[in-house]
Amino acid sequence: MTVVVWDGMNLATDRQANDGSLKWESSKAWYVSSNGEVNIVSGVGLLSHIVTLREWYKDGALPDKYPAEIRPNTAQLIVIRQDGLWVYDGTAYPEHRGFNVCAFGHGRDFAFGALAMGADARKAVEIACEYSLQCGKGVEIYSLQRGKDNVEEV
Repeated sequence: MTVVVWDGMNLATDRQANDGSLKWESSKAWYVSSNGEVNIVSGVGLLSHIVTLREWYKDGALPDKYPAEIRPNTAQLIVIRQDGLWVYDGTAYPEHRGFNVCAFGHGRDFAFGALAMGADARKAVEIACEYSLQCGKGVEIYSLQRGKDNVEEV
């Protein structure tokens, strides 16, 4: 349960994770080196699948090595590169969404409403956290332009 928002410049996530009965704080995006460049990687869906996809991406995102257990609707890998946002949705072939605003996860409808009213990624996540039962525990911001914002590369 999450919200991930891209405003064309920054990626913002909430920090709430849960296992169905307990909730805790967790980072939901990472700075990852792949093919000689640093990218931001996040995702929505099953955490074990997101981590598997993150590692596949770090290893070069080779289509013939795409994890067989990842199917559409179990996890989306979200990658921010210098040329914008890319989404891997159950296949090794991503969709390029560029610099268009995007929101993912259970809080996406609240976030899209906030974006439509002029909010940036941070504010959109804050609003999703206020209204969605599935989001919360604060906001983290990631940007390729500003550096690592106190987030460790994995």
